Amino acid sequence: MPQLRMIFNAENTPLPELTIAEGFRLRAIADSELDSYNELRVSAAFTAWDDETLHKFRSKVLTDSMFLIEEFATGRFAASATAETTDMPEYPQVGVLGWVMTHPDFRGRHLGRSVSVAAMHRLYEAGYRAFSLLTDDFRLAAVKTYLDLGWKPWLYLPEMKERWCALAGILKRDYDSMMALPEKCSFPPLKS
Repeated sequence: MPQLRMIFNAENTPLPELTIAEGFRLRAIADSELDSYNELRVSAAFTAWDDETLHKFRSKVLTDSMFLIEEFATGRFAASATAETTDMPEYPQVGVLGWVMTHPDFRGRHLGRSVSVAAMHRLYEAGYRAFSLLTDDFRLAAVKTYLDLGWKPWLYLPEMKERWCALAGILKRDYDSMMALPEKCSFPPLKS
């Protein structure tokens, strides 16, 4: 089943303020930290990567934009997200918020929100005024966070409206209040 796609339009919606919970810090992940990153990935139900996969992925990530929130006291990787170039060749002006994840031990502290906001700010600094993300119907906490941050569902496939209506009911939201974007829509240009 195709993933859900959401859009953030930074020309219409102000970027949320970046805050980091006490006891944590925001930084970029180095390639040498792949083992720790994989531990975070696996804890969030994603597959581990090898060096080749990481290297290939780095080619689409903006410089210093594989973000990490790390616990000061232990050095544990708590949450991560990336700011990436487009994953849609037909929309080169749309940046991507990707691979958002939080270790289960650190959930409930809004770290996924914080690391997402850090990536959104980086996309904006790089000139993107529209951002996209992919998510799944079962990632209810993530979908709620994205909606709260101002992201809009994109009805890019015919079945998307039905799926978003179902999610609206589960999240106890009015579907119309989510202001879903139609399949055919335009996005702001990339700023230089």
